[in-house]
Amino acid sequence: MSVPSASSLLSITAHARAGALEQAWAMFRAAGLESVKDDAPVLSVRGRLLKDSALAAKGAERRALYLKSAEAYARAADISGTLYPRINAASLSLLGGRPDMARTLARQVIERGRRGEDGPETPYWRTATQAEALLLLGEIQEAKKTFEGAIALAPRAYEDRASTLRQFGLILDALGQDKSWLDAHRPPKSAHFAGHMALASRGGKVEREIRDIIRAERIGFGYGALAAGADIVIAEALLETGAELHLVLPAPVAQFRKASVVRFGSSWARRFDGILEDKDKVSVRAITRGCDPLSTLAVRLTTEIAMGSAVMHAATLMSEAVQLLILESSPKGARISGASVAAGAAWRAGGRRQHVIQAARARNVTPPKLERPSRAHLAAQVRIDPGCVTAESAAAILPRLARALAALPATIVSPRWTGEEILLAYDTVPKAASAVLAAARILKASPGSRVAGHYAVCESVDDPFGGEAALVGSAAPVLKEILQTTPPPAAYVSEDFAAALHVGPAEGLARVELVGELPSQAGEEHPMKLYSLRR
Repeated sequence: MSVPSASSLLSITAHARAGALEQAWAMFRAAGLESVKDDAPVLSVRGRLLKDSALAAKGAERRALYLKSAEAYARAADISGTLYPRINAASLSLLGGRPDMARTLARQVIERGRRGEDGPETPYWRTATQAEALLLLGEIQEAKKTFEGAIALAPRAYEDRASTLRQFGLILDALGQDKSWLDAHRPPKSAHFAGHMALASRGGKVEREIRDIIRAERIGFGYGALAAGADIVIAEALLETGAELHLVLPAPVAQFRKASVVRFGSSWARRFDGILEDKDKVSVRAITRGCDPLSTLAVRLTTEIAMGSAVMHAATLMSEAVQLLILESSPKGARISGASVAAGAAWRAGGRRQHVIQAARARNVTPPKLERPSRAHLAAQVRIDPGCVTAESAAAILPRLARALAALPATIVSPRWTGEEILLAYDTVPKAASAVLAAARILKASPGSRVAGHYAVCESVDDPFGGEAALVGSAAPVLKEILQTTPPPAAYVSEDFAAALHVGPAEGLARVELVGELPSQAGEEHPMKLYSLRR
């Protein structure tokens, strides 16, 4: 049999990452790879697929699949001589209930590492692999010291460190050992920040309070907007303390600056411009185009995306997301409202920690009033290709799909079947995510099916052909392109959809995994990321 190409193996792995595990297995078998026993890359992909299958199983079946995965990785290690598949085999053996085999393989990892037989790995991974092997051997204190040494070699390799922390947590659970010591080694926290405009000066007191919180919490990443007032004050403090700043704006920079900064005075404009000059630490995403930056829906959309992005980033790094708010002082018992207050309530509803600083508004300054066009909606839209190629397949699949979707919460506008695709729109992302997952479950047996989701501001119009309302706007072509990019039978959603999904409680949350970028935006400074969505 000919050696499989690297691209075919990457395609199989990409399908597995996208949640299309059955399709990945089908591609693996169709290529005749299941009988391959002498090719290390093939065996490593087999180990990956078996590991993913184990995660979807329970009890004895999960343990059995872990062991099969360990066998595939061990064989790959014997052929290649590298440590990556061998340490995987060791850890999976432990998770599969074979601590004796795990220890044997862990000793091999340590011995080969000492002889320099560790392959083309980075200094961090060489050392972290040794720490993992020591952990499997129960040498906890030595593993701690070695892990600290790995971190010292690459102190800002946060994603690599998070991967190690995730693996160490599984190992310590399987060994019945305390894992609280891992907390001291987690990467810096992420923060969502917000607050009211027209912040009154208090002689630097607010700035000092914010800097103290950032340092005490070890915040390394901030997500929010950059309006005059609280946003700029917090953003400056984040940069001063060495954090990265990720701005999410409801309009392109020039339009946002004019509407939300310049009107409050030239000093705020200078501070805004100064922040954006720090290209190494500041990124900017304009979520809506051709939309009023003072639209209440545009502000709500970008706030949700910023909050969810902070939560997702913290989850990726195995750290924590917190919130920093500067809210207007109010007389005792008086109620204050606004976008920042709503953001604070949504954050608390998600069960996450926050810090709130009270500060007055500047005198004789009235913040702009947010407007909402009468027919505008903030919609989580879903597009479903059921993969029906014949009238018979449509008759077999569509009625079941219609019944499943009808049992879910109501849509903003009536569902539409175009003859090729089903179009849905919901007022919240969690409702839309339920529809995506329900459709994916029903269409599991339809090989050509795929589902896409996007979250954006749109408008309703009267359909002169069908008589019912329909949604229009820039989101429609984006959603269609996401669907065309999605490999059957997976479900892909936009970065904005995935982020907004993470605003609420973590319990019961669907799983998202980064799978790439929207091809048409590859040339843009910040192309839209795509995520797979699965249970």
